[in-house]
Amino acid sequence: MPLHTASFYDPQDWVGQPFRISRGHPRGRRVQWDTLPFFYPERELVRAYRGGEIDFEDYTPIYLDSLERRYASSEPMRQWMHEDSPKLEDVTLLCFERFDAPCHRRLLAGWLTGKCPELQLGWIR
Repeated sequence: MPLHTASFYDPQDWVGQPFRISRGHPRGRRVQWDTLPFFYPERELVRAYRGGEIDFEDYTPIYLDSLERRYASSEPMRQWMHEDSPKLEDVTLLCFERFDAPCHRRLLAGWLTGKCPELQLGWIR
């Protein structure tokens, strides 16, 4: 199954089933996606990044480590990864950042394809 990434603000880039992987969603926009809360970055991590306490280079290993911890303990996460998502034709992971900004959705896409050989990277935006 191809796995794509895109911004909420670029629906022309969405392919297949869109899933929100951020804690929030754009205000004033009609919800057009499902949610995957087990992939949300931790609140403290988002606050530190947005507040300038850490940069994206520091953010990356912290987020990836949190995914590993959740993978070990979250049955819903493992079920979506290994049972539910392979049944979908295409999936797009959504968050706020525009195409040219560093973003956790790209980190997640790489992590997912490393854990699930049945997932293939599609358009990474």
